Order: sequence, then structure tokens, then C-alpha cells
Amino acid sequence: MGEGRFALEWDRPALPGASTHVSLFEGGREPLHTVASGHGPGETEALSDLLKTLKERDESDDTIAFVSDEVHGARTK
Repeated sequence: MGEGRFALEWDRPALPGASTHVSLFEGGREPLHTVASGHGPGETEALSDLLKTLKERDESDDTIAFVSDEVHGARTK
């Protein structure tokens, strides 16, 4: 998997209690291709929701591995 193949874009709420939203893009930023998105009360939950969506859609192993690594990183911060 080449460096920069995937990119995450975050929408972190300023209001208390609002959900964090994360979108996964393939191909970096050019061309823009949204693979899926997730949301939750924080970054870890949003990434976990994204991972669940990818698995339900039977996305590629590379895509799932990328987000799995991100989830692991968020949980071990």
C-alpha cells in the first residue's frame, strides 16, 4: 500500500455532546473519492464506526487494514 493512498478528514464539533465525524478518502485528495464515513462521541468511536461500515460493505483488505491501524492508534494514545 503506497504512502498517501488513504486520507482521513475530521469534523470535530465545537459544541458539547455533538458527534465527531470522520470521512475516509481513497487516492489522497486528487481525485477525491469518498469511501465511507463514521461518527461517534469521540475520535475512537468515530473510527470504530467507520471500520464497522467498511466491514459491512466488504471493502478491500487494504482499506480495512488502514482504518484498523488508525483505530488501534487511537485506542493506544
